[in-house]
Amino acid sequence: MIIPMKEIARLSNKELDAPYPDFSMVGVKITKRIKLKLSDIHIDDAEGNTARYHGTDPQAVESLEKSLSAGWDSTEYLPCIRKLPEGSAYKYELVYGFNRCEAFENLFGDDFEFYFDVIECDDNILYDVRLIENEGLPKKTNKEIDIKNTIMQKISSGFLSADVDSITDYVDKVCIFRTQQSKDNIVRLVKEAGNINDKFIEYTESKAKRWVKDYSTIKYKFGGEEVNGVHTFLCKQGSAYRTYHRMIRRHIETGKPCQVIFHVGRPTENTNYNNKRVATIKNWNEGIANLKKLGCDTSFMKVAGFLPQVKEKDQWHSLVTEIKVA
Repeated sequence: MIIPMKEIARLSNKELDAPYPDFSMVGVKITKRIKLKLSDIHIDDAEGNTARYHGTDPQAVESLEKSLSAGWDSTEYLPCIRKLPEGSAYKYELVYGFNRCEAFENLFGDDFEFYFDVIECDDNILYDVRLIENEGLPKKTNKEIDIKNTIMQKISSGFLSADVDSITDYVDKVCIFRTQQSKDNIVRLVKEAGNINDKFIEYTESKAKRWVKDYSTIKYKFGGEEVNGVHTFLCKQGSAYRTYHRMIRRHIETGKPCQVIFHVGRPTENTNYNNKRVATIKNWNEGIANLKKLGCDTSFMKVAGFLPQVKEKDQWHSLVTEIKVA
């Protein structure tokens, strides 16, 4: 049955009648089901989404938004949360359902209320639950590199021995639907992973807002809202032309300066993240130069920097302002 999204919070758990996932293979189960607002849950896609090497997938989120606009399929499993220790900033953290919750927030805002399954488990089993959920449910199947990343985190945390037999046994336990070839590839990736590669984070506007809320020392507001006398705009690589127009329109309205914060797409074999940042700045400056040639005053249009996107390289509490130009 398809249920309109805004009606779900009005239903009882019995009326919703969503299925319960089976995690008996790792010795845990769903303990209860509760309604919460997104704003009441700690959603840490950068560190907490351990089953996704690159965090949420903007394309998958966009696809979910289109699907969810029609309503919620009552045969789907619900997103899941875990209770945090007393004294934490939030009472619950998201265990899985990161793409779904990002889609919820994009569509309905962070005050959207929904049902969540609650699970009780330690950090070791948490890795397993996240992997099993993504492996067994019809969402976006784990990539082999996602599973490799989770295994490396379990090894690093001391929850799994760094030997081939232990790794192979673990893959067999949590990846029961995978072909043997895929399982062998995962074990090979773990064996070869002397160092974990840069973890690259892609952003949607909701994800950028969450970065501001959870990490940034400056509490930016996007979409041209004013903070400290400056209007701030978020701009993905390749979308500068829209941002020029928005800045000009807002400056005409208020007379106040504007700034842009950039983010770029995932690096490729031919173009790394730094080259993408350099190209973004170059493209922006070319546009500014063209506006000046037309006689426009562009002194109010400033570049604040880039969102941090490369774990263990970028500082996560501030914008990236120093770009290496080859």
